[in-house]
Amino acid sequence: MTVDLVSLEKGLRTEFNKQMSTMISMDAYSTLYAGAATELKSTNNNEKQGFLGDLPGVKEWIGDKTYGALEDYDYTITNKDWYDGFSVDRNEIEDDNLGALTLRVQNLVTSLRMYKGEKIADLIIAGTTGLAYDGNAFFANRTAPNDNLLAGTGTSLAQIVADIASARAAMMKFQSDTGRVLGLLMDTIIVPPEIEYVMRQAVTSTTDPALTGNANSNPIQQWIKNVLVLPNASDANDWYGICSTFPVKPFIWQNRKDPTPVVDEGSVKRNRTIEFSAEARGNSGYGFFEMAVKVVNT
Repeated sequence: MTVDLVSLEKGLRTEFNKQMSTMISMDAYSTLYAGAATELKSTNNNEKQGFLGDLPGVKEWIGDKTYGALEDYDYTITNKDWYDGFSVDRNEIEDDNLGALTLRVQNLVTSLRMYKGEKIADLIIAGTTGLAYDGNAFFANRTAPNDNLLAGTGTSLAQIVADIASARAAMMKFQSDTGRVLGLLMDTIIVPPEIEYVMRQAVTSTTDPALTGNANSNPIQQWIKNVLVLPNASDANDWYGICSTFPVKPFIWQNRKDPTPVVDEGSVKRNRTIEFSAEARGNSGYGFFEMAVKVVNT
């Protein structure tokens, strides 16, 4: 059969757009992205996220309005170019093997959905060195009470239960630049695969896992709404707690351009292949460090 490049390109684009709008990804990276990150639109090569540090606070209006002298934080996220794609030999098309193309497009869409979560995962892992908007590491031993790098007691069920309570209490006491207690509620936990089982025991048990032989309800079940897995975690014992209820979550994906399909027809003449790819622009960055803690177990 003769290869109709126009029809082929149209078909690939149509299939790509269909899969992007309908496919539901259930991998660990995609669920991590959905639960821990906020997507912010970008219109330039880089964006200064000047709102960071400006956590809301209502005051009684007596006389002239006053505004806290918030520091002008210069936290900028620079967009990067990303792509993924595949090539298909013209002979496959001439042999009418188009079903394989649909599968390749589906795999491409899966890869594109995962990569944002992969970038967020990398941010979390690098959080003790990567800088937050205040110039310190995102997870750091800041001046009390804003210390969000906490020492855990271990990874047994009883130890994790105690550490969840301690981490939640610590986050609740975090303060804004103006000294206001924020009262943030840790509602999501991020764990390495190695301790997912025991963490889910602590979170989902209907009875209090810290007690035995009674029917007391489990308060952690009411506190924590989600347990997310960090599949490429560099440490098997450390875990993270975040507050995910604010408009901006602790981690940011700055989106400049959604994945856009591209077909290189010139490759047919060069090497008998058709190259199909998707290009995107954006980058990951840190949001409010006050909405996250890292619990370190040695």
